[in-house]
Amino acid sequence: MAIKKVLFVSYGLLLSAIIGLIAAAFLIIEGFLTKVVWISDSHTFQTFLIIVGSFILYFLLKRWPNLPKTSKDSLKELKQNQTIDYQDVFLNLLVTLVILSFGSGVGPEAALLSAIISLSIWQADNLRYFYFQYDELKRLSLGTSIKRLLNPFKYRQKYDEKIAPKTPKLLKWKKLLYIVFSINGLLAFVLLIKQTDQPSFIMKLGHSHWQLNELWIIPVLMIVGIVIGMILKGLNHLFEKSIQQLNLNLAVRIVLGALGIIVISYLEPNLLFSGQHSFHLLIGAWSNQSATYLFLMALLKLIFLVWCLTFNWRGGDIFPITFAAMTAGFATAALLPNFDTLLVVAVLATTLMSELLSPIVAGIFIMLFFPITLTPIIILVAGVLFLKNKYLLKVRGNV
Repeated sequence: MAIKKVLFVSYGLLLSAIIGLIAAAFLIIEGFLTKVVWISDSHTFQTFLIIVGSFILYFLLKRWPNLPKTSKDSLKELKQNQTIDYQDVFLNLLVTLVILSFGSGVGPEAALLSAIISLSIWQADNLRYFYFQYDELKRLSLGTSIKRLLNPFKYRQKYDEKIAPKTPKLLKWKKLLYIVFSINGLLAFVLLIKQTDQPSFIMKLGHSHWQLNELWIIPVLMIVGIVIGMILKGLNHLFEKSIQQLNLNLAVRIVLGALGIIVISYLEPNLLFSGQHSFHLLIGAWSNQSATYLFLMALLKLIFLVWCLTFNWRGGDIFPITFAAMTAGFATAALLPNFDTLLVVAVLATTLMSELLSPIVAGIFIMLFFPITLTPIIILVAGVLFLKNKYLLKVRGNV
């Protein structure tokens, strides 16, 4: 029994490491392809390549119209079926690579999280096969057993509630293994990213020296952020509804999406892609720009995101919204020179991002970019907005 446990854990560590390496490889390939596609400064050549990318995306989506999947899609499928069809996980990543490499204003996180969720179910199915078929595997030769365990899709066992272990000891062991395998996969991911010198997603935006007498501005900034967020959500809903009524076919949608990318490449190339590697602009090239310019950049980034999502150049929205919210924060800070800059940015960005995404996501992401002295304020703002949303849901439920 001890040998079975050791082999089971070893197999799990191998599979979780593979998942981490796949995730890292996806980001490395995305970075490489992006450099290849955008290696030239010629707008004519860039436009030509975007058109080429449009044809590639059209043929991929014509064949697999339900791709790319996002983490929301995967979680919905998991909730409905208690499992996920992970056979298309690499196709999903391929479609996403095309979308990201050719300049779409979306992030890699949606497809990446979807892939990790799918591959985690794949890992669980493989481990379940090992656990329940261990006696059979022992009777086979070592080579045959290894071939079965390394076969990516053939030898698996789906979740079955009837035979799933339910004793407290096994359930506790299962939870512990979840943590161990997750950490192992993360280590494999970080190791490969570090070894290939990939640029970091996260950067600190500077130092904050806020004072107690500045805190009265927090509720004011929150109200401004909530109002702006509500207006943006309303306009987004109106735009999506209008486009749906047009009932455009796939080819027209992709062409319109490509036109948006071409326009942005001429107007402001820094707004291409997700924004995950553009935060340095806020404390670098854009640091001396006017509030008007920064507000326009934030708005244009959000418009570009919605445009890409609507016209089938789909992907994640966390990084683009984070970048737009922080840009709007710096624009607001430029109008309030007597207040600590990063205090203003943190509060407005957290509020705006909470309205457009969720307070939990906003709180976690925004904290990564700011000094620890602002952490209590970010948590406070996110917490208040979380309670506000919870209260509004309760009120609507009672209506």
